[in-house]
Amino acid sequence: MLYNIYIYMIPIRPQTCLLSGPHVQLNKIIMKNIYIYIYLTIQSPPYNNHHQHYSSSSHNSLPSIQYCDSFVWVNIIAISSRRRRMSLLDNLLGILRVRVKRGVNLAVRDVSSSDPYVVLKLGRQKLKTKVVKKNVNPQWEEDLSFTVTDPNLPLTLIVYDHDFFSKDDKMGDAEIDLKPYIEALRMELSGLPDGTIISTIGPSRGNCLAEESYIRWINDRIVQNICLRLRNVERGEVEIELQWIDLPGSKGL
Repeated sequence: MLYNIYIYMIPIRPQTCLLSGPHVQLNKIIMKNIYIYIYLTIQSPPYNNHHQHYSSSSHNSLPSIQYCDSFVWVNIIAISSRRRRMSLLDNLLGILRVRVKRGVNLAVRDVSSSDPYVVLKLGRQKLKTKVVKKNVNPQWEEDLSFTVTDPNLPLTLIVYDHDFFSKDDKMGDAEIDLKPYIEALRMELSGLPDGTIISTIGPSRGNCLAEESYIRWINDRIVQNICLRLRNVERGEVEIELQWIDLPGSKGL
């Protein structure tokens, strides 16, 4: 079960920000002179090891930090200054949550297997999944969240093989056009039967789809499931799912 908690516009000093609770622990995040908007998603742990994902920031997009420990996923969207906080919220459309589900028949980059992980990029934001060791059919089932200010930007996916003693090898890439999904969200649908197909996108030379992609109404949300055929590699597919999160106070779609 998921529990969503929103904490608005909290001013913090140049010191460690600490959040604590029965199943929440977030520390060693240092921010200077900023307000933060915090979005927490508390759920059962997908795995037990600790790791962090960071994204870069720019004047055109909000920086975000995603932290995971054995109890909780925490997404923090930092608003860069007091002067700019309202203009940034005015430009924020919402949050795109990408579930990286699994890889299928990925390329071998070590002796007989690979240690794959996925990197997702949206504009200047960059997040990555955990590494799955010695598996060319990895199950990630991992959620990565991005702030969206420009609906025309594509989502880029790159698969890498993790190496300890050399540069990580690339295992293919793909690009996802978000416009059909955004258009479905702007239809402002409600009350549809669960599983209703809203739109269908077929594979073509102009996209990286391995098969037809369906935008559906599932559990009162618009969801798109996508199977991507990786480019610039001898083989491999990656399955992902798109979901949208509206943020109160943002511009919205």
